[in-house]
Amino acid sequence: MNYYEVLYILNPNYSKDQISGAMNEISDFVKKKKHAIINHDFWGKKQLAYNVKKHKYGNYILLNTEFQDTSFVNEFKVFLNLNKEVMKYMIIKLDEKPSLDVKNEENAEENIKQEDN
Repeated sequence: MNYYEVLYILNPNYSKDQISGAMNEISDFVKKKKHAIINHDFWGKKQLAYNVKKHKYGNYILLNTEFQDTSFVNEFKVFLNLNKEVMKYMIIKLDEKPSLDVKNEENAEENIKQEDN
């Protein structure tokens, strides 16, 4: 199997609903193409190393996936490039399956709610 770690950054001004919607849209795209999502975690708003689209901060989200074939990576890159909500992303191929975190998508939404408080 091909395991990947995708770290993507969303606009820092997005509300918890917009972040949740973007995460769901990306998850739905991966699932619709018959690939698996292992973890999808919201890391929170963090300062960027350099300005991206005139923003000093960004909402970081980590996605661990299992792609059936490596050709999907290019299709996924095109999807992320065309997605106006994603400011930056990085895809890394992993040697082994990432550990199944206690957090899952439902817990990630809880983290989003806690960030807003």
